[in-house]
Amino acid sequence: MRSRVVRVTLTLLAVGAIAAAAYITRTIHTRSDTEVRAAAAFDRTHAVALKDAYDLRSAQQAYVAAGQNERFWFDRVTVATESLRAALAALRSTTTSQAALAALEDADAAIEDFEQIDRRARKYAADGQRLLASDLIFSDGLEAGGRIIAALDGSAGADTTARETAAAETGRQQTLAAGGAGVVAIVALLLLTPLVAAPATATLESGLAPTVAAETSPEIELGPLLDEGIAEAPRPEAAPVPPSVGIAPPPLPDEIHTLAAVCTELARLSDTRLLPEILERTASALDASGLVLWIADPDGKELVAIAAHGYADSVLARMGSLKADDENATAAAFRTGLLQTVSAAPGSNGAIAVPLLAPGGCRGVMSAEVRSDGEKQPARLAAASIVAAQLATLVGPPAARAQEGGTAAI
Repeated sequence: MRSRVVRVTLTLLAVGAIAAAAYITRTIHTRSDTEVRAAAAFDRTHAVALKDAYDLRSAQQAYVAAGQNERFWFDRVTVATESLRAALAALRSTTTSQAALAALEDADAAIEDFEQIDRRARKYAADGQRLLASDLIFSDGLEAGGRIIAALDGSAGADTTARETAAAETGRQQTLAAGGAGVVAIVALLLLTPLVAAPATATLESGLAPTVAAETSPEIELGPLLDEGIAEAPRPEAAPVPPSVGIAPPPLPDEIHTLAAVCTELARLSDTRLLPEILERTASALDASGLVLWIADPDGKELVAIAAHGYADSVLARMGSLKADDENATAAAFRTGLLQTVSAAPGSNGAIAVPLLAPGGCRGVMSAEVRSDGEKQPARLAAASIVAAQLATLVGPPAARAQEGGTAAI
């Protein structure tokens, strides 16, 4: 591509895409930090509210305990009720989940019922009617206290679910931004690569040179001809040199189209049964004879192969798991978070191991056995990194996998 304007435009486009991806990543990271702090504050306040709810029940039951001063326990219930209401107000200010807010409203309603029951129980206890107070406390009072605790637990579960959903969406946005910038940069680099044109003009000029030299050779004597009154013979004009024909830039390689399609399908993946087919297309884009997707266990001490392409089921079963501290490229990529390569040996292919990075750390590794010295080609390594970044958004964090019985969340 020889147009200076087009080359500058493509360069600015690539730089702009990378800058935009960096800005989006920074914004997402800041938002994630804010969400983490809000979640921690919600958990602390929820623990205080739950303690107050249990104190309410136990203190009210002490009204009718033998040898107890009911006035002391009246004050304890009052203090616990005020603390619980303040905790509920703090919980409402730190959650954005509508389901959690609805559960907190149920807790408020349960506290209102509890207070009505408590006023009647106090009157019975103060009048010495302990039997009536006991019947009210251990029936209606116990039921109202249980509703408060159940509502608090429901709000915590709804808030956790909402935050996990938001975190997954944030990870997808970050990966799409990074993947989009990478694709734009790769396409721009391919278009900016200079083309080698055939030296047609030089060949034509060199072919004409002997003819022109012969026609202007000083050995040709024109003096006698001029003396005889014969005009100087005109020099023959050189044949016009045809302009060099521009060579159209070649179309983008099929690998780029395949890579873009793979990233799009991964972003829209909703059924894990389609993962093997996508891995097959990924292997085709990377010119890989085999590809394995390794996922870390909840403790981050082992890597387990959950999907593969290019290997028989028996081979995949024999792979088993890898220790995170093993001396191989896959384990090294997981520990360091950096892409690792293994050079090809005579009679064998090279290998690439790319970490699946996410805001919470490395979640696994994508390893590929590549042909034609692919481990030495920057474009091939960049393509593998783009696919790995997309795969990282489909793999849940270790904590989520632990709750689901050790299976990857996709």
